[in-house]
Amino acid sequence: MLERIAVVLRQKKAVQTLLPDLSTELLKIVPADWLRYDIEDQGKIWCRTVKPGVEPQRPGLGEVPRIGSREAEYSKEIEGGFEACLLLGIGETTGRLLLRRKIGAFSEDEMKKLRSVADILSLGLRARPFEPPPRPRGPFDDQPMI
Repeated sequence: MLERIAVVLRQKKAVQTLLPDLSTELLKIVPADWLRYDIEDQGKIWCRTVKPGVEPQRPGLGEVPRIGSREAEYSKEIEGGFEACLLLGIGETTGRLLLRRKIGAFSEDEMKKLRSVADILSLGLRARPFEPPPRPRGPFDDQPMI
């Protein structure tokens, strides 16, 4: 179950380019309609939302609350469905993984599986760039040199 996620995380790619494959493997373990990855980077939050079959999107300003020191994992009913939140990080909270679905609450067994996934993500997403590097300027590009 977790081996496929580990295989994806072994790729030497930026987090942004790994998210579609990570999300596909994660949704094989626990079904969900929507995912959000929140990762703290030097006091700022890098975030992407993923819906199955759609490219990861950056949420709008003000949609994502800061990661607080009293942050806790949970599984609860929300308006229009159910939500599960898992914390990422080793020793201290450096991010969170949110999952939402319309039908069926997240069971205790699913939360155990998600906890294992969160542990692997905590290790695999550390010290990795979030965005791929910019494309180098070609010799015939009309853009001014920076």
